[in-house]
Amino acid sequence: MYDDFASVWDRHITAPALEHYNRLVEQRVKPGAGILDAGAGTGERTVALLQHTQAGAVIGLDAWRGMLDVARSKIHDSRVRLTLGDLGQLPFRDNTFDVVSCTWAIEIMADPRAAVQELIRVIKPDGFVVYVFCSLPEGTLGKVLKHVIAKASSKQNALSHFLAEDERPFHRCDYSSLRQFVGGLATVATLGKCCQVTDEFLPCLEVAPPPATPRRARYATAASRDGAATPGGPRPPPGF
Repeated sequence: MYDDFASVWDRHITAPALEHYNRLVEQRVKPGAGILDAGAGTGERTVALLQHTQAGAVIGLDAWRGMLDVARSKIHDSRVRLTLGDLGQLPFRDNTFDVVSCTWAIEIMADPRAAVQELIRVIKPDGFVVYVFCSLPEGTLGKVLKHVIAKASSKQNALSHFLAEDERPFHRCDYSSLRQFVGGLATVATLGKCCQVTDEFLPCLEVAPPPATPRRARYATAASRDGAATPGGPRPPPGF
């Protein structure tokens, strides 16, 4: 049922937003890039990343085992690893990924700004975050949706959460972009390493290049860095 509804949402209601997302990743993701699909769900966006980029490796992370089981049933690509994890506390070191993608997930987080800042933490200094979320349109439509949301809100249903302009995690600078679609119902944004989303108008952070990291250690988790075992956790994809 979830996949059926998600298909209608993606392919019909918010198709323009996802077409823009596809163009962004086609244009900006370099061949061989390491990508994190945060909040991967049933793997729809993971599949899109494989179709629209020449990724070297993709890790799909989600907090729901059932969702990942569905993703595993339809993704058979050796570049992909699927793992359980919390989007709000990613089990990866700083400066790990070339690209982090997140669609229809930050709006259900308790603190969307903190969640997006966590996505920024794990991109490399020259990497970027691209994220798509449900946004609250202005005017009459926004007021109607706000009323409906108040009546029927669910933490398990991303489509019952729409972020108003003053709630959205974003930072305005030369390394970011934001576009809205479907009358403001869907927003596609990108951020760079210098961005801080607590306030859209804060100055950029100064970004220093990371120290050299051995190839096989690039995808080490925070736990493994401290010497603890991480059974079932993210493993280095082929070629890393």
